Amino acid sequence: MLIGYFDSVPKDLDEAALVDGCGPLKALIKVVVPAAIPGIVAVAVYAFMTAWGEVLFASVMTNDTTRTLAVGLQGYSTQNDVYWNQIMAASLVVSVPVVAGFLLLQRYLVAGLTAGAVK
Repeated sequence: MLIGYFDSVPKDLDEAALVDGCGPLKALIKVVVPAAIPGIVAVAVYAFMTAWGEVLFASVMTNDTTRTLAVGLQGYSTQNDVYWNQIMAASLVVSVPVVAGFLLLQRYLVAGLTAGAVK
């Protein structure tokens, strides 16, 4: 997923770092990776959201003591009754880390979107 973003980082930055005396590894760490932080953050958020919402694997391959929060929400729905008030309260608690992570990483995501639009 990151190949396209790393290809969009100008090669001139890498060449300028090499001319200034950086080795290839130092140029990668000091120049290319900081320029690609918005793409890295976007992929990290995507991977987190995919893992966070993985219900099928967590419900089949885990036991009751190691199940995830999304699978735990299913426990509030029984064959005879659905506890909507508890489901909504637990859903709010489950969504708080995702919203907090988005608010903390929002500036990187916006920078990644605008960096691709400016030539």
